[in-house]
Amino acid sequence: MALDLCVVGCGSFARDFAKAMVPLHGEVDLLFASRDAARAAEFNREFRGKGAFGSYAEAAADPCVDAMYICTPHHLHREHVELAASAGKHVLVEKPIARNLDEARATIAAAAANDVNLMVAENYRFLSGVRLAKRLAEDGSIGTLRMVQMQEEALFQPGQWRNNRELNGGGVFIDGGIHKVDGLLYLAGRPATVFAVEVPPGNAGLEAEDGLAMITVHSTGVVGLINHTWTCATPTPTWLSVLGTGGALYYEAGRPWLRWDQGKTTTTIALEPDGFGIVPMAREFKSSIEEGREPEMSGSAGMEDLELVLKAYDSVESRQSVSLL
Repeated sequence: MALDLCVVGCGSFARDFAKAMVPLHGEVDLLFASRDAARAAEFNREFRGKGAFGSYAEAAADPCVDAMYICTPHHLHREHVELAASAGKHVLVEKPIARNLDEARATIAAAAANDVNLMVAENYRFLSGVRLAKRLAEDGSIGTLRMVQMQEEALFQPGQWRNNRELNGGGVFIDGGIHKVDGLLYLAGRPATVFAVEVPPGNAGLEAEDGLAMITVHSTGVVGLINHTWTCATPTPTWLSVLGTGGALYYEAGRPWLRWDQGKTTTTIALEPDGFGIVPMAREFKSSIEEGREPEMSGSAGMEDLELVLKAYDSVESRQSVSLL
């Protein structure tokens, strides 16, 4: 049976999400809700949706809606999760789960109180290359893990709420950088300490950071290194490197291959298409509902991502390493 999922907020990423979801038509069917009824209707026509709503409350009240995908600005995540959960709808909420830990706890509590599933829409951990890297690292294919490194330099000029430190919850790191934070936690686990610094600004007129570099040290000695920067130059591919004592893995997000370097030999492994991680992410959400279990990317996992982002911000402010123990 198809899951009828209502997209809440018809902005630019909602369009990217809907495009990626086309192969799941009949498995996960979309509806659309916007404060602009004409915009919701436009999305509904373009993506062969099953319905459109001119308000989020109207969507939450409709018995045809099984679940709601919260794709609204960060400062509205808690409010909209609570709206959906109180109506008995399962919830897929965009990252970050919230702007701070109090909001995150309230969001998780709302889902629990209404006995609905809550999943954070962290598509990066569902990328084919990231999944394969984890399997190869765990089965000893690259020896003992030494370092996980992730980098993105994206051509982006934040505007409106994204250029408001209060509404966004910060700058680039809580917005796009949290994808890399989740990747680090997924591949290497929770670190013991974190140290972070802002990259000198490259875009004029911003309220919050547009570049941040973070280094983590884990209790095992594994080192994590993340650079996420909004740039005004030509963007570079978003990449992941996993280094072990017996080899290394390299992957560029969205590419159909992963490179496995074993020293004397290098193997390029072809990957299955994944809609930039969105397709397997949506399938995990649907399966968790059908099986009555917590989704892999649970509210608690989303809060762990947020906590590390906030610890990185604490380190920037204090100019010192911060403990996570």
